[in-house]
Amino acid sequence: MDNDLPGMELLRTPSGIVRTIESILDALCVVLLILMTCITTIDVVGRYIFHAPLHGAYESNELLLGILVFAAIPRVTWHQQHLTVTVIDGWLSPLIRRLQKKILSLISASGLAILSYFLWLHGKQLADYGDMSHALQLPIAPFAFAIAIFTGIAALAAFLHLFIKQP
Repeated sequence: MDNDLPGMELLRTPSGIVRTIESILDALCVVLLILMTCITTIDVVGRYIFHAPLHGAYESNELLLGILVFAAIPRVTWHQQHLTVTVIDGWLSPLIRRLQKKILSLISASGLAILSYFLWLHGKQLADYGDMSHALQLPIAPFAFAIAIFTGIAALAAFLHLFIKQP
């Protein structure tokens, strides 16, 4: 993708563990999107042609969408592609801009780590209570744990940016 805007270039993923994690998360996102598409298609065809909707389609798509969003956050964080507003960036020197990126990475890493911790605690609480989904009677705790793990991976990605030389 060719972008002329400053700061919009993608960080090249190095080979090794980061590339492996990124590939696994990419594959997971693809599988989740395909599953959601299949579930929706089967539900719509069943509902309007056979008058028999797929039981639990809405609920399963809800759960899959939650996993999909949080599985994509580490990649967005690693490539620093979050939505940003650049009001004063044009006035800052390159040194101050690099410092600003480091500070923002530290704030992001801290916030994501705290969020991951509380999501994990919430997952434990859901597991202790034995909370289940309404239609499909699936335990909700594993979904909360997965979301906490993906948020933790995003926190790690933001933390690693403290040690990467920025252009």
